[in-house]
Amino acid sequence: MEKEHKLATHLQETPVGVLSWDMDFKAIEWNPAAETIFGYTKSEALGKHATELILPEEMKEFIDDLFKDLIAQKGGTRSTNENITKDGKRIICEWYNTTLKDMDGNVIGIGSLFQDVTERILSEKRLQESEERFRILFENAPLGYQSLDANGDLIELNETWCNLLGYTKEEVLGKNFSDFIHPDFKEIFKENFPKFKRIGYILGIEFEMIKKDGSEIIVAFDGKIGHEDDGSFKQTHCVLSDVSERRRALDALQDSEEKYRTMMESMKDAAYICSPELRIEYMNAIMINRVGRDATGEVCYKAIYDQDKKCSWCVFDQIERNEPVEYEIVDPKDNNHYVVSCSPISNKDGTVSKLTIYHDITQIKTIEENLRQAEKMESIGTLAGGIAHDFNNLLYMIVGNTELALEDIPKWNPAYANLEEIKSASLRAAGIVKQLLNFSRKTDQKMIPIKAVAVIKDSLKFLRSTIPATIEIHQHLPEDDIVILADSTQINQAMMNLCINASQAMEETGGNLNITVKLTRSETKKTNGFEGLTPGKYLKITLTDTGPGINPEIINRIFDPYFTTKAMGKGSGMGLSIVHGIVKNHGGAICVDSNLGKGTTFRLLFPVVDEKAVNETKTTDEFSLGTETILFVDDEQAITDMTQKGLEKIGYRVETSLNPLKALDLFQSKPDTFDLVITDMTMPQMTGAKLAQKLKEIRSDIPVIICTGHSSLIDEEKAKQLGIDGYLMKPVVMARIAKEIRRVLDP
Repeated sequence: MEKEHKLATHLQETPVGVLSWDMDFKAIEWNPAAETIFGYTKSEALGKHATELILPEEMKEFIDDLFKDLIAQKGGTRSTNENITKDGKRIICEWYNTTLKDMDGNVIGIGSLFQDVTERILSEKRLQESEERFRILFENAPLGYQSLDANGDLIELNETWCNLLGYTKEEVLGKNFSDFIHPDFKEIFKENFPKFKRIGYILGIEFEMIKKDGSEIIVAFDGKIGHEDDGSFKQTHCVLSDVSERRRALDALQDSEEKYRTMMESMKDAAYICSPELRIEYMNAIMINRVGRDATGEVCYKAIYDQDKKCSWCVFDQIERNEPVEYEIVDPKDNNHYVVSCSPISNKDGTVSKLTIYHDITQIKTIEENLRQAEKMESIGTLAGGIAHDFNNLLYMIVGNTELALEDIPKWNPAYANLEEIKSASLRAAGIVKQLLNFSRKTDQKMIPIKAVAVIKDSLKFLRSTIPATIEIHQHLPEDDIVILADSTQINQAMMNLCINASQAMEETGGNLNITVKLTRSETKKTNGFEGLTPGKYLKITLTDTGPGINPEIINRIFDPYFTTKAMGKGSGMGLSIVHGIVKNHGGAICVDSNLGKGTTFRLLFPVVDEKAVNETKTTDEFSLGTETILFVDDEQAITDMTQKGLEKIGYRVETSLNPLKALDLFQSKPDTFDLVITDMTMPQMTGAKLAQKLKEIRSDIPVIICTGHSSLIDEEKAKQLGIDGYLMKPVVMARIAKEIRRVLDP
């Protein structure tokens, strides 16, 4: 009797809803959890039909089929249904229903256990909407995956599904799913498949299936419907797992304590109950599997957390005050994230036991983190585009006005050399902007055979002026150059990031920065800390500083985006991740060694190629002259003034406009006056591409050159497709503009 009383008390105190119905489906039992979930008190609910309490209009047919389903299932059915609360709110509940029998075995009603899973369902629904982006996870997941067409034929599945049932994909695809279901379950599938397509999702539905070797297996399914763009049915998406062992354990427990055991074992989360003395009174199957044994009778902190004393996060004080508690933990055993719900269970002797339920949210945390990182990377791309447009416009004005000044100053004047430095630095800045766009994947990177040692020398020369004088730079570079297939701007960027990072580590104490470059050879795929190498010749760059070193606890994270140990204003956490990306994109490898107090060494390998280095295009002072009339359109006054002066100096007649609509009117008024139109891409009221289209509608043979600082709407290839004759990326020197003009006008 004491055991039965304790069971009854547990059912009253449990957070899981417990309902009983008579043969007319009127309520005869209504526990406090049901009151909380549906809003009806026990006195309001008892004696009322289910359709008056919890079922929406469209679910009334459920009543007629329930007894038949229960008898067919032999022990109970599980379902997930939409229900309605007292205040009219629709919620989703997960149900376990079983028949109630008298001492003679006669069916006298229905017993139901349920949980409000609305939030979980909605969360899963939101996650399922992005399932296509995580398709690779399904293919390699520990869960089986299958997709059915409207007829129930298998059109897609993963290897886990095949391994679960012992078939190959070729043996299964195209066949009807019912061909693999136990005969006793075929009709259930045929009845439920149309409901699945109509409702749009299923959760926890189970079928007994026949494996290729003839053995039987019980499989649980969760799924949703995929739709075409017009909203019509496309296919199902389902994950499945082998629950045979869990079902067999559940059936065994139902013989002795059916209601109590069903309530606990039907949960997908791990759960246990411990006494006031912190000894485990009960563990469900998931918890036993999690711990690795049935630890009933043992102290909970030792069995579950492998602690030698009471856990610091133990909430038993609140439980003894009948206060439910919920918190998140990271389990040190498996490093998974869990939401832990603790609820009080009153005992007959007045003491309180604690029911603890673990809900694994590791996958949700991982997906959330991946989404956050994806959003950050997307924002970097957007920011990079905006910076490129504005900054390249500024650089264009700096380069152009510098060139105009150089035309007016003799070479012997000291100012001439200073202006050349300004021009060179501006073009270098343009290269850095290009690298920013490469990192954000806004433009294609072009790799050519380059003389690596010369590029590195140039980088170090530029860096000397940016690194404090308290830091000495020691270079050990070979006399002979080494050719690699690379983007020189990216190699320069990698050297800048590594050297500046090292200098910041030594800025308080000073120190030495040693850079060594040499030719090396790798004979295996793993050499001195480098993984995945192709045997062959490599350019090896070694950078060693005498700074404080890197903490061993974080050294494996230094290449992660946004990870930084620097103070505010000292870095964004992107520098080393950019270097890592550059090296990998070049087919190379990078590793780091560090000892606290003894400095840090970065080693980089780049594959050497047996090709002749390509001379990169150099700025020239030789201009292609002309006498034609040009219409120049840009919404920046400084740019139009500067470009007009530059073009007029080399012989062209130039008219300008700050507004594309006015430029269109000007051209329409005298279309035969102009030999060429040069226009900016990004302007108010009309883009340069649209202006080009309008101009060619007036005069089809008018050549048009697009000049842009950056635009996500156009690139050189798109410009050709639109019929635009020339494309220039700002900043651009006057010689380049002049050359492009002659290319367009003198085909």
